[in-house]
Amino acid sequence: MQIDTALLVVGTGPGALLVGKLASGRGLGSVIAGHEIMGDDDPAPLSDEAVAILTPHGVFDVLRPYLASHHPVAIEPAAFEEVLKHHCVADMNTTVYDGLQLVEAEPTEGGGVRGVLTDGRSRWPVTADAFVDAASLPTELSAAVTAAAEVANAIVDQVVAARR
Repeated sequence: MQIDTALLVVGTGPGALLVGKLASGRGLGSVIAGHEIMGDDDPAPLSDEAVAILTPHGVFDVLRPYLASHHPVAIEPAAFEEVLKHHCVADMNTTVYDGLQLVEAEPTEGGGVRGVLTDGRSRWPVTADAFVDAASLPTELSAAVTAAAEVANAIVDQVVAARR
């Protein structure tokens, strides 16, 4: 089975989920592969900017019941990732594959990638128009939200422009 996607995101932490979800919120389908929750259980603040980014995509409303405090807004990073991951799984534009690793990756023109997703037993060829390795994104929640929004917006703008 060949996997073709507009956006492939690999890696751990909140950034991987956020890039996929925020791109999806702008209509770009994505595959998130190999995500593992990195967050801890100590509440972390979310900046006003992070809340403003998450709100139009419905993410903040989904997180609201899990907040450790409302003023200032704070949430346990592990809870943030767990809730966001479930929100991504329920999103028709986002596919989440846990336990997979991207191997034999080759960059393609325009920032995409061609490679193989594997769980160590099976292999699935994958092609993506855009690619993000979440290792390059911050792990602190507010910084991750801001950086992921910048990356997702740039990718969506690039893919939309290429399709014209």
